[in-house]
Amino acid sequence: MLEELEQELEEYCKKNKIDGKRKEELRKKLKELIEKSRFEPGEGIGIVATQSISEPATQMTMRTYHFAASAGLQMSLGLPRLIELFDLRKNIEGITTVYLEENSREFAEKIASEISESKLENVIKAINYDISISQVEVELDKKSLDTLSLTYDNIFDIVRKFVKKYPSSKKGNKIYFDKVNSFSEFRILKEKLLDLHVKGVKGVKETVILNRDGEWIIQIRGGSFKKIISIDGVDTRKTTTTNIEEIANVLGIEAARQALINEIKNTLEEQGVDVDLRYLGLVADVMCVNGKLEAVSRYGIMRKKKSVLARLNFEETIKILFNSAVLNKKDTLNTLMANLMIGKISPVGTGTVKLKWKL
Repeated sequence: MLEELEQELEEYCKKNKIDGKRKEELRKKLKELIEKSRFEPGEGIGIVATQSISEPATQMTMRTYHFAASAGLQMSLGLPRLIELFDLRKNIEGITTVYLEENSREFAEKIASEISESKLENVIKAINYDISISQVEVELDKKSLDTLSLTYDNIFDIVRKFVKKYPSSKKGNKIYFDKVNSFSEFRILKEKLLDLHVKGVKGVKETVILNRDGEWIIQIRGGSFKKIISIDGVDTRKTTTTNIEEIANVLGIEAARQALINEIKNTLEEQGVDVDLRYLGLVADVMCVNGKLEAVSRYGIMRKKKSVLARLNFEETIKILFNSAVLNKKDTLNTLMANLMIGKISPVGTGTVKLKWKL
C-alpha cells in the first residue's frame, strides 16, 4: 500500500479512535480499492472508457422524457440526456429536488409557496385604461394576495419601484398610473405589469409536492439553485439539481464531478445499461480537471488538445488544418490519434516500448 495512504489511514483511525479488528478491516478494504484502481502503464484506459460508455449508448432508447422519480416533473431520458450532460447544454431547465428540515405535508406546502414564482398577473382582478384622463387603474385581488401572504402595500412598493415613468398612487385595493397618454403606451405598460415578479424564486416554472417512501419532498423546474437552497427550511445537505453547471457554481467543482457521475449512472441504469463507475469517473475527471466544467466537444476538452492531428480529427478539420498551417504549428506525434492517422505505431500498450536490438 502507498505510504501516503497508509499514513492517512493511521491518522483517520487515531482521530476516530479506531483500532483492532475494525482497523484491519479498513486497511483490507483500502488495499482492495487500490488494487481495483490499478492499471498497467500504457494501458488504453481512455479508449476502454469511451467504448464502455458509447457502445451501450447506441442501444439506448430515443424516448425523450420520463417522470423524475416515477412521478412529478418530466425530464429528458436516454440518449438525449447523455448528450445534454456531455455537451453541457445551455438553457436546459434543471429539476431541483428539495428536501425539507421538517417532514410534513403542511411544511412542504409552505416552502413550495415561498419557492413558486408569482407574478403580478396572479394577484390582479382587472387592468383598465381611462383614455379621457390618461389614467390606468389596476385592481388587486385580496383573496390571491392572502394566499401568497402579501398585502396591498407590498404590491404597491414593488410596482412603484418598477414603474418610474408614470406617477403612481394607491387607494384601497387599486393602484393608479397617471399621464399614460396613448393606448400603445397602455398596452406596453400592461404587458410589463403582468410579467412583474412579486414573490418566490424567479424562473421557477413548476413545483410538485411528492411523498417518497414516507418523506415529503418538492420537485421544482427552473429557477436559481442558489436561491432555492437559501430559503429557510430547505435541507441544503440533501437538496440537489440536475443542472450540473449550477452545482459547480454553488457547491464547487468536486460536487459537480460527483453530480455528473450520478446523473450519467442514473441515465444509463434507467435503460438497463450497467457501466463500471471507474469509466464514468474518468470522463468526469477529464471534464473537471481544470477546475471548471468543460464539455466533451470542439469548444471544450478538444480545444485544449496540443496535438494538431488529434484536434482536426474532431468536426472542424479544414479550419484547424488551415489555422495550424498559417501559424506554423507542429505536431510531436506523441498522441494515439496522431499516430493512428499517419499509420505509425501508437504509443499505447506494447507501442509504448522500443526494442534496443532484435534477438
